[in-house]
Amino acid sequence: MTDQDSKKQASEFMTDREMVEVHSRLNHEKHPPTKGFLIAPLVFVFVFGCLIFVCSIQLAHSTNQFQLHPPKEIVELTEEEREALRLERKVDSGKKVFAVRCASCHQANGLGIAGQYPPLAGSKWVTSDPGLITNIILKGLKGEIIVKGETYGTSAAVNMAAVPISDREIANVTTYVRQAWGNEAPEILESEVSAFRDASKDQIDQWTGDQLVEMYPAAFSE
Repeated sequence: MTDQDSKKQASEFMTDREMVEVHSRLNHEKHPPTKGFLIAPLVFVFVFGCLIFVCSIQLAHSTNQFQLHPPKEIVELTEEEREALRLERKVDSGKKVFAVRCASCHQANGLGIAGQYPPLAGSKWVTSDPGLITNIILKGLKGEIIVKGETYGTSAAVNMAAVPISDREIANVTTYVRQAWGNEAPEILESEVSAFRDASKDQIDQWTGDQLVEMYPAAFSE
């Protein structure tokens, strides 16, 4: 018989006051606690707490103390390594300048376009005196020139205009072309470019091939 049935049966023989007293006693009475009912929950709380603590420590170590942008590891480079890195960055910068300013004529492979634009790969105009290639960029070039036994510049349409870029960009791009496609020539410094710019300030027009050959005879002596 359920509690509900007992109450229903008792209500048939009790007065209202007796029923109120019975309900009042039932509301105050509680079931006796199960033996050891607190032990298991406390054990689980302790175990889970330990797991959370250990996992937090491990996560903190693996994520560098939860930093969003952890500091990069400092690597000490030798003087030679720093110099090599500097030159590598300079050449990379020069390559970008070349792609924007020069590749459309001289091509990405440095071979130029036959009969129109001379090659830069293996050219004395590139790898000889640093003043030669620098002055061409500073002031431009017009007229016929001979590069690797071939004549270029027979048409005014292929004359080269001065390239309006900074001394640093010129130093970078000239260094790139002097060391790309099998060329092996020293870098050109920004200070050298500045000196060449100052020395050529009175040159208003584009250079001609004859002028440059006269200015740099050693470049064409062989």
